[in-house]
This record gives sequence, C-alpha cells and structure tokens, in this order.
Amino acid sequence: MELIGRRHALALIWALRQAPEPFGVLASILAAPEPLLSQRLRELRATGLVEVDEAGSWRLTMHGRRLLDPLEQLAGFADRWARLGARQRVPRGSAELGRDQP
Repeated sequence: MELIGRRHALALIWALRQAPEPFGVLASILAAPEPLLSQRLRELRATGLVEVDEAGSWRLTMHGRRLLDPLEQLAGFADRWARLGARQRVPRGSAELGRDQP
C-alpha cells in the first residue's frame, strides 16, 4: 500500500491501463522527472505490478490490472464530484455526520 501512495505510482498505473507505453511516452504523459519515474517503475516492477514487454514498453501485469477496477471506481467518483456545485459538495449539517453515514 505504501508504494501505491508514492508520487506518480498511481499515475503510472493509470497511464498503462489501455496499452503498453515506452518510457519516453510515460515521461511525457506524466511530465515528471525521468529519474523519479525510472525509480517508481523499478519499484512497481519489483512488486509484480508492471513489466517490460518484448518491444521494451512498460505494461501492467495481471496483478497490476487487478488495481484497475477500484481505480476506475475512484475516477468515476472524482468525475461526479467535480460536476457538483460548491453547495452540493458540502451539504448543510454534514459536519455532524459520521464516516459511516451517507
């Protein structure tokens, strides 16, 4: 879980959700420092979430692809949240609601 929370780890997984990408394309998509991306990819590879294919591009492994369902749900929530107006985001009296209440 710690690795997933590190800078650019989730963004890398999200960028690889459609198809394998070469390192240069990932660096361009994420606009992140190449040494940091290289480190993060090595860490994701060591945990079995990404791998390098025959063409030298990075892709998600079967285990990495298992992260896509929860990430897609989170992305859907974020899209719906972004469309809400400011008043809809913080309903009146919501400060009194507990975490387990809607």
